[in-house]
Amino acid sequence: MINISSVGIGCHKLQGGLEKKRSYQIISKALDNNINYFDTAPRYGDSEVLLGEFLKGQNNIIISSKVGLNALNHSKLQKFQSYLKRESKLLLKNNFDFAKRYLDNKLQLRYQQNIKNLDLSANLNKPSLVLSEGEIRSSLTSTLNNLKRNHLDIYFLHEPEQYTNIKEILEVFANLKNEGLIRFYGLGFHRSLTDRDNFDESLINLSMFKKDLISRDINYSSYSVIHGAMGHYKYALSQIEKNEYDDPIDFLNKLIELHPNKTFLMAPSNIHQISGLKL
Repeated sequence: MINISSVGIGCHKLQGGLEKKRSYQIISKALDNNINYFDTAPRYGDSEVLLGEFLKGQNNIIISSKVGLNALNHSKLQKFQSYLKRESKLLLKNNFDFAKRYLDNKLQLRYQQNIKNLDLSANLNKPSLVLSEGEIRSSLTSTLNNLKRNHLDIYFLHEPEQYTNIKEILEVFANLKNEGLIRFYGLGFHRSLTDRDNFDESLINLSMFKKDLISRDINYSSYSVIHGAMGHYKYALSQIEKNEYDDPIDFLNKLIELHPNKTFLMAPSNIHQISGLKL
């Protein structure tokens, strides 16, 4: 099996331009904390290119990417506006308690609505798209060029429920593995998995955190990658539930102890958010 750290970095917040220095600091801090896994995607803007530049030649670092959602090609103006918006919010939160309460409450409401929307889409949306072998190979070639690598450690089908030909896509993935272009592959969900989801044990699947992972009575035998644990701590736990932990990192460390066969993704905005991990 792949030798992967119990915490990985979700790279959708790692961007170039004015964000490049901060992004490099996060990658460097993650490596210092013995994190050897980074998850990216063409959808995540500059993150594949940034990882390729910073990790060039470091083939011991595990990288996953995806195929299935188009890249977001933001203009320089859009990137600058996004940077100003993020920095303005950070300035307000750090200096005004009322602003922090307002913004945190707004994020909590958005988080709860997103969870409802994901549950609805899982039940109502019907697959309608087809992803061809040519499209997969073209996307993988671009990803490998961005990452400056001749193979990819893990390849996910991004949002698989939109496709009618998942079986054929996985057959293409198997061929890519046989050709040495990818090492492992699986399905990358934005939602959490349910009892109705039944997948081949050979797949590495990516899915959203769900509350029963907190329970010591739940045992998941197969390896998988989980995103959204930190968001669950911040926006889904009650204050009484949060009191069981020292801080978000303590929450994550306890999850690691409970589920040694899982890798939990976090998407830090700064280096302080990954300090204190026990890896």
